[in-house]
Amino acid sequence: MNKLIKQSNQTSSSSRSAASTSSSSADTKVSSADKKKAAQMRQNIVQADPDHWDSAELVQVPDSVIVAATMKSNDAGGDPGATANMIAEQYPNIKKNVTADSNDSSSDVGDKPYLNASEARQQLDSLEFYRKNSSEIEINGTVKGNDAWKFNFTKGTMTGTSTVENKGIISAKTNDGEDLGMNTWR
Repeated sequence: MNKLIKQSNQTSSSSRSAASTSSSSADTKVSSADKKKAAQMRQNIVQADPDHWDSAELVQVPDSVIVAATMKSNDAGGDPGATANMIAEQYPNIKKNVTADSNDSSSDVGDKPYLNASEARQQLDSLEFYRKNSSEIEINGTVKGNDAWKFNFTKGTMTGTSTVENKGIISAKTNDGEDLGMNTWR
């Protein structure tokens, strides 16, 4: 199995695209445009975090599942990590075994696991400021803290930071110190 995975990881992206197209040809309810979207999303997921997502396993996921997760994820911002997490709910094998020192890994603290960066980013919508302004906000930096993720953002000329704490609090402030709101997400 490891040998097959290693061989798969060494193939070119065009080979992966061809493999994903052929492996999903039995998925007859998906248009050719959707097959291309699914192949592109597979590539985006692996490129976004190659240490976390297994390209060989993603090829096994039907195009219809990839397309549905992509559409659902696009409603919440379209992050490839968020899409991958949605797919992983049905197909957990797409996740690689991630080491504890990885910058994007989750680890347990008591009975509440730490969020990884993608999971924390999904929680931004729990804050009214983000829901109302999501189309204008650009996340341009992510920093892992001891018990929180910080997302640096811009909205026009405004810059600021949103903090998603593992204990369930989310808040946002401008770099000028203006409080943009606080809420709980757990």
